[in-house]
Amino acid sequence: MLKNPKIWPARLHHLSICSEDPERMVDWYKKALVMEDVTLDDGTTWLKGQQRNIIISEGNRGKVDHVAFHFEDKKHMESYREQLDSANCKVEIVEPLLMGNEAFSIRDPDDNIFHFGVSSLNDSGLSATPARLQHVVFRSQDLPRMVEFHTNILGFKISDIVKDEAGEVTANFMRSDPEHHSLGVFRADETRLDHFCSESSCWNDIRDWADHFASLGIRITWGAGRHGAGNNLFIFVSDPDGNNVEISAEIEHWKYEDPPREWAHEERTLNLWGAAWMRS
Repeated sequence: MLKNPKIWPARLHHLSICSEDPERMVDWYKKALVMEDVTLDDGTTWLKGQQRNIIISEGNRGKVDHVAFHFEDKKHMESYREQLDSANCKVEIVEPLLMGNEAFSIRDPDDNIFHFGVSSLNDSGLSATPARLQHVVFRSQDLPRMVEFHTNILGFKISDIVKDEAGEVTANFMRSDPEHHSLGVFRADETRLDHFCSESSCWNDIRDWADHFASLGIRITWGAGRHGAGNNLFIFVSDPDGNNVEISAEIEHWKYEDPPREWAHEERTLNLWGAAWMRS
């Protein structure tokens, strides 16, 4: 089995969210996350902001069509693909969709699709309070299998592990660059998107985003708080389909070789300041 291919450093570039009411979702994200809309050739809508890109497509509520990770250069992308090919991983060619003509994809055990490529987009977007798309977290009914795949096959590095009293893993946070996690998986009784996050630059940015949401009548659903795992400040809101959208700041930075930490499955792990939203 392939052991830790060199995905490092790669960053989350965009995600494609499905909705049974795409127009309503597009309207919400344009206002809530201050984004412009562009209709792509396949009929989906690309929403772009300052270093945050989201695609909205028609489909089942709560499903992610794909997530995309960006390499800084073609050489790294080609090397990564060669490592996957050598391990007989099923690599599929994909339509560019913001990621360049040589992009490719992999399906994980929960059938989540991951695109990899080199984007040449100008990610300036609209002028707004900073919030760069930074991580995505999934719920899974088979957490051990998911973590094994994303670490041993795709090469993500484990940062924090959360375990319950029986020693079973309930959450796993993984990184593909120095930021604490770009991908997370939570144990749950369903398989779907849990949340995605955009990273701002400081506490004052979170304040400004909260004021912006308030001006639109959008309620903060969780926070303000500080995560234990990752140590980042956060607030959460929900989009019209009930997807959880996080704004974060001050996420920890780790070295490639730093070993994982362990946390107890308790509220403090998810929120050092108070109540937490426990998934299992």
